[in-house]
Amino acid sequence: MQFYIHKIRVDKSSGNIVAVAAFGKGEGGKWDWVPIRFVTQLIRQGVPFNTYFKRGEKWVTGAKVVDFENDFLRTVANGTEKDNLESLPTEKV
Repeated sequence: MQFYIHKIRVDKSSGNIVAVAAFGKGEGGKWDWVPIRFVTQLIRQGVPFNTYFKRGEKWVTGAKVVDFENDFLRTVANGTEKDNLESLPTEKV
């Protein structure tokens, strides 16, 4: 199953991403906040994640999301608009 990340939640004191708003392809666009640690575990098991963002009226698949040095997410830049997590809509907690 393919998953998409379209929003991030950042700890306002550290600046670290603590959760992502994600949904699975075929889930009817239903999304939930998912802790980073869980996402990285899924990625290490081979579950694909990509960024997802709105360009005009259309939703577009962006860069591939990878686990970097255990429990730290980053993207494989692909030259698309918003090809990194920090350029997605952000909520500070």
